[in-house]
Amino acid sequence: MQLAENISSRYDKEKVSLGYLFYTFLKIGCVSFGGYMALVSLVQRIMVDEDETVNNEVILDSITVASLLPGPVAVNIVTYIGYHLKDKIGAVISAVAVLLPACILMLILSWTYFTYAYKIEWAQIMYYVGAAVSGIILSTGFQLYKKEIGKNYKKAALCLFTAVIISITNNYLITIAFICLGAILGLFMERGKYANAFTLDSLRIKGKVRPVYGMLIGLLAVNEFLFITNTFRNFNGSLLKIVVAFSGISLSLFGGGYVMIPLMQSLFVNDLHWLISREFIDAIAFSQATPGPILVSATFIGYKLAGIFGAVVATTAMFAPSAILMVVVSKAYKKTKDHQLAQSMISWIKVVVIGLIIASAFKILYQQPLSVSIVLFAIASLFLSFKYKISPVYLIVASISIGILTKYLI
Repeated sequence: MQLAENISSRYDKEKVSLGYLFYTFLKIGCVSFGGYMALVSLVQRIMVDEDETVNNEVILDSITVASLLPGPVAVNIVTYIGYHLKDKIGAVISAVAVLLPACILMLILSWTYFTYAYKIEWAQIMYYVGAAVSGIILSTGFQLYKKEIGKNYKKAALCLFTAVIISITNNYLITIAFICLGAILGLFMERGKYANAFTLDSLRIKGKVRPVYGMLIGLLAVNEFLFITNTFRNFNGSLLKIVVAFSGISLSLFGGGYVMIPLMQSLFVNDLHWLISREFIDAIAFSQATPGPILVSATFIGYKLAGIFGAVVATTAMFAPSAILMVVVSKAYKKTKDHQLAQSMISWIKVVVIGLIIASAFKILYQQPLSVSIVLFAIASLFLSFKYKISPVYLIVASISIGILTKYLI
């Protein structure tokens, strides 16, 4: 079994080039509307089902690690996959590629906004996108359920319980609690598998920590200290303030970008006075209209403060620190995950992750202005994605096209 897994792993990595990573994640970045679970669905369909460059285990591992770390979850997931396939350079290329479409579009919108005070009305054009995304995510959840849980009724009960509770709550601590519950159940339910294999030495990470990793973690810790204590507000250089502020947000972010909106508004509008209230609201609105994480609003804010260079600095500061942390933790995770004790915990954590995926589909659907057409479009997307394996890219493009037709022609 272990030999087969090793051969599969080598085959996956030999099949992937840096160009493939860039093109694939650039394509995914162009249509990844609807949050990180929508991105996961795109990755699963393109890289697992179509290209066969990774397997479902890698996808679930990426969600597991990303869910426990700070930062934008979508970018952390992509960073993990890139690191898995092509080490550190793969992580960098993958993260840059998936962010590039949203950042370029946000840069264009920022220039237009501050030059002409022009605001694009997106609501009707994007009317069906959420429905398509919810159907696609639910299809991915069902596929993973079929492959990872099947007729294991204990795991099915945990998955259903997770999906129901997460669907009706918005507290990120509850998500963490479910992940911990999965790990505890894994230890309890499968204790016979690791009882004779458990030693402290077997769990010790082999090899030494490279000095560069220690230095990076130290810099991130100093940055977070400056951010939490508000010391950075006394700095003279505006670019240094931008770096510390956005890096601090990145390393403080647990539970998705929406969690940080109140903090960002208080910091950028009330305390630092970098934006007025109207500009902050428009920055969030623009970020929701782009195919990327809501924290791409950093590009908008950076552009106002220091033009294109400020936009680049703010965007890098927002996404790079958590991606660096993701690479460091991924390295440790990959060295310990094959231990039987770790496998027992991970096997049940994956059940919780599948429940999170299914719950996110319903939560996205709830956020739409529910109507008969929205529900029918979501059902159609689910059917076409699950039954006929239609690419999510085509479904999302179709939803945008229908929105344009209804806005301008009907």
